[in-house]
Amino acid sequence: MKLMGVKIDQKFMRDLAILIVGVGLYVLSVQLFVIPNRLASNGVAGFSVLMDFVFGINPALTFFLVNIPLFAFGGRLLPRRILLLSVPGALSMSVWLMIYEALGVTGFQFSHVIFAGILDGILSGIGAGLVIISEGTFGGSILLGRILEEQWDFKIDKVLFMVDVVVLSVSLLTFLSLPNFAVTLLSCYIFSKMTLIVGRAEYRQLLMHRGKRIYRKVFAS
Repeated sequence: MKLMGVKIDQKFMRDLAILIVGVGLYVLSVQLFVIPNRLASNGVAGFSVLMDFVFGINPALTFFLVNIPLFAFGGRLLPRRILLLSVPGALSMSVWLMIYEALGVTGFQFSHVIFAGILDGILSGIGAGLVIISEGTFGGSILLGRILEEQWDFKIDKVLFMVDVVVLSVSLLTFLSLPNFAVTLLSCYIFSKMTLIVGRAEYRQLLMHRGKRIYRKVFAS
């Protein structure tokens, strides 16, 4: 069976399942750590929160509107398989949010907000890494990162982090306190690196190689 010229086989369905699980972990991290501790979210999700705070625009609407030009741009530059997986990826963001709200997932408040930032970076990065493994996206900054990676060899972790820096800088000028800005920035950095560690086998191999070299230098001396 084919859809838009893409073969819908067992591998496609497996990748779709990985994608949906990855999006679920990403949204869960926002519910557990970001919202209860008044942090800003990363990427387009963070921009959606900003627009809600400043202009009262529904975050889901902002996320949808921002994704329209990204999907149109990606439609010209990305393989159809990536785009076909990205559509359910973007839709599942809203579905997971409704599921967690129905289940009453409210998250954890930390007396030291830095722990929330670290845990958010790890969990959301694992989720985004699974999305990368699936060869899909859930729209937003990850879709932009895939476009720049495919066409101009940009490193996806650097794209994600730079988008986060821009969004957080604007958030700092509007509603985000300076301590929470610093914690969110740390979280975004962890997120970008964790995404790469989980999603890119060659990056994991590079880290292992560096670790072995450091090990040899330390114990050879």
